[in-house]
Amino acid sequence: MSTPISPSTSPAAPTPPALAWRLLQPADLDTMEVLHRLSLAGMAAHTVKAESRDFLASLLQGRGQVIGAWAGQALVAYGVLQHDLLPEDDPRPHLGLPADRPVAKLAGAAVAPDWRGQHLQRTLIARRMAQAQPGAVLFATAAPDNTASWHNLLACGFAVRALEYRYGGFARYLLAHDPAARAAGPALAASGLDVPSSDLPRQQALLHAGWRGVAPGSTAGSLHLAPPPGGAA
Repeated sequence: MSTPISPSTSPAAPTPPALAWRLLQPADLDTMEVLHRLSLAGMAAHTVKAESRDFLASLLQGRGQVIGAWAGQALVAYGVLQHDLLPEDDPRPHLGLPADRPVAKLAGAAVAPDWRGQHLQRTLIARRMAQAQPGAVLFATAAPDNTASWHNLLACGFAVRALEYRYGGFARYLLAHDPAARAAGPALAASGLDVPSSDLPRQQALLHAGWRGVAPGSTAGSLHLAPPPGGAA
């Protein structure tokens, strides 16, 4: 039985018309896998992680919620909100959070090629934020060269908190949204630095020192980092 999804109230993500939204069920596995493979076409392996059929099935069987957008009988987009995490996926040590703080992961999304350019990625982020447990810290990972992904997350209130190497040694930003934390104010953002993606070691060092990536930089692919409150720019 399908579960309808109420529309998001976020003004940042206009929803294209003529789409029906519902949670995917185990019976939708084949359809989900087809869209996942289709969305990876032309993407470099270091940019987007290909998921196994078993992992996709586990999400539909209770490890998370998968929000889907349908045009008639066709699944044209989906986004994963995962709450059953492996220990190595736990972001709380990186974020300075207590072990009992609830967290959930925006663990991947896909949009059919013919439906790209219609704000669906941002809509999927907003809808998953609305479906999450109240007060939960949400997080996601994105490759530095997958600018569309982390630009959309930043626009929805996430911040880059760390730069890690995972999935076989590939660079990934760790982005988080904590509803209980104050975002970087205009003064801090103005006193920050633009650091190009070609200088990942510098980005990593600043993030480790408490700086946060709060916006795209002024040059293509760069990240604007704001200093920690009370810190020097």
